[in-house]
Amino acid sequence: MLGELYLTEQGVTHDQAQAMDWFSRSAAQGNRYAQFFLEHQNYLRPPSVMLAATHLLYHMSRIFEDHALPQSSAGLHVDRKLRRRIQEKKIAMGHKPDDHEEEQNQGGMIMGGM
Repeated sequence: MLGELYLTEQGVTHDQAQAMDWFSRSAAQGNRYAQFFLEHQNYLRPPSVMLAATHLLYHMSRIFEDHALPQSSAGLHVDRKLRRRIQEKKIAMGHKPDDHEEEQNQGGMIMGGM
């Protein structure tokens, strides 16, 4: 973990040599994560851009989650007085009393029994 801190400049100044020293000590004790860093040390670059983009996307996802509308499994709730008025308007417009009930039940809106 200390090697990663030196590599990513978190709380300490960037020092790749010091990071590799700590990775070597940890890899000698069998740490596969540290061994990976040692094997790929020629490809290591300061991860500032990628790390910043990852943090940005993570925080954006949290904002979307926090501001999302609550999910309701109940669907659309219409009280019986409103349901009766809607049915009367539909009949006045020439619809049959049970017109479109089957389509509405399949689409998640349950307005049957009008």
